Amino acid sequence: ILPGTGQTTSYATGDDGDLEKGAAWPIPRFTAGTGTEADCVRDNLTGLMWVKSPDSTRRTWSDALTYANGLSHCGYGDWRLPNRKELWSLIDRSKVRPPISNGNPFTNVQADFYWSSTTAIYNDPSSDAWHFNMSNGETGGGSSKAIIRYVWPVRSGQIGAVDLQKTGQTISYATGDDGDLEKGVTWPSPRFTAGTGTEVDCATDNLTGLMWVKSPDQVIRTWQQALDNANSLSLCGYDDWRLPNINELESVVNLGEPNVAAWLNTQGFSNLWIGASAVYWSSTTYADNTDFAWRVGLVTGNVGADGWYKTQSWYAWPVRSLSSRVSVGAT
Repeated sequence: ILPGTGQTTSYATGDDGDLEKGAAWPIPRFTAGTGTEADCVRDNLTGLMWVKSPDSTRRTWSDALTYANGLSHCGYGDWRLPNRKELWSLIDRSKVRPPISNGNPFTNVQADFYWSSTTAIYNDPSSDAWHFNMSNGETGGGSSKAIIRYVWPVRSGQIGAVDLQKTGQTISYATGDDGDLEKGVTWPSPRFTAGTGTEVDCATDNLTGLMWVKSPDQVIRTWQQALDNANSLSLCGYDDWRLPNINELESVVNLGEPNVAAWLNTQGFSNLWIGASAVYWSSTTYADNTDFAWRVGLVTGNVGADGWYKTQSWYAWPVRSLSSRVSVGAT
């Protein structure tokens, strides 16, 4: 099961804040360490342990890997640079600057870009990596590995409430990177199962337990129209369809593929737009400006909200939950 996004305010019927889909966050979400672990923080949602006060040094991607992999901190020597899913898991979509839940014990988190260990292969994999904006929670892959960015080391801690999935990246571009370590829950094979009988027009994600429309239409809609269309959909014998929240929409992104939508069209789906304008709405509103909403570029995997007005028209891909499915595996 995927975690909730943190958004609890509703801006329209059937949106993320209205439905609050996903695993509820434990209270407290974060626990500051004591004793030898006093300079570390455990995330009770994911079980990951983070450096409590990441340093203020900006590094190239290669230097960030070297630094994180060589860190000895809080009595542990197995620190590393987090992959994109792990950095993503920190984000509270109801917050900005930093987009981390209230009451968190972190200090010195910069409202700036942080490196992940995941290479952006939709560009040149030899030169670009995914970064996270710890000002607003956006993630992009257009950063040259030679650029200097901040570093926030992580290690796998104890069992959390949810298990983060792998990113899909299996090729390593440097020692200790995402493709080398492949942290997260192993994907089932097959990842997706096409329905039969009354469910022939739907497909289920065996990793997350979500059911998706097998062949979403290619009609572009405003955010409100996308919500209304998804909420009113009746398909495969179900009428509880909705627009996915940003965690759900991002969960289908395979960071081991240069064109995510094209890959999905080989996994039991069809009709996903594979061009540069393959932008899909989520039901999650941007906390810093509620005129904007979160969306995923389903070719590249880029995730953004700033400047993406709800009055603009983009694609939509309805989803529904399968309540009988549970999370499996461990980080």
